[in-house]
Amino acid sequence: MGTGRAHQSTSSTAFWAGRLLLMALAVFVVTHAVWAYPKPRTVPTRWELEFVPGVLRLYTDVSSGRSYWYFTYEVVNTTGEDQLWFPSFTLYTDGGEILDSGDDVPYSITRKIRDYVGSDYMLVHSDVIGTLRQGRGHAREGLVIWPANQLDLTELSLFIGGISGERATVVNPLNGDRISLQKTMQRNYLVPGNLVPRSDRPIELDPDNPEQWIFR
Repeated sequence: MGTGRAHQSTSSTAFWAGRLLLMALAVFVVTHAVWAYPKPRTVPTRWELEFVPGVLRLYTDVSSGRSYWYFTYEVVNTTGEDQLWFPSFTLYTDGGEILDSGDDVPYSITRKIRDYVGSDYMLVHSDVIGTLRQGRGHAREGLVIWPANQLDLTELSLFIGGISGERATVVNPLNGDRISLQKTMQRNYLVPGNLVPRSDRPIELDPDNPEQWIFR
């Protein structure tokens, strides 16, 4: 009987020692992954377009009752050579939505919002893609639209890619695949209260973390 209890005690000790070792390894892996994840440098290492963000607003179509987010911007090529302007605009909501620009947005809504904004030179996402020539005389104004399926939100994040040629490569620790990441602008917004009575007032940026560069 004494030998059995001793054996059980030894097994239990080994079990918990193994558990502690696995926990320590997990902490090391997670910490190492955070340390190893690249961050853009303060000074750009590749070409970077001059991007002037406008505001993010909510538009509600009277005839259908549906709402849409829309965002305006201006982009200028001051890099010294012509660049391909192929931007991506992805909106994340704290309701779990990941929205790509232009998806599920009828052309009639695009036309209404462009007329509402009142700029004949403003291009929608599908029309803005192409070679961006150098100089302010070739600056482009853009309009980006997403469906606003959820209005009971408190936070939004907008990820804008294509502004910079800077990239970084990371290795997926699960399968060893190499993943190419693009330098991306992240803008964070707060949505206090009910969105419906706000009309089209600008959505406020998060005062504590309004904008940052990340690799994505």
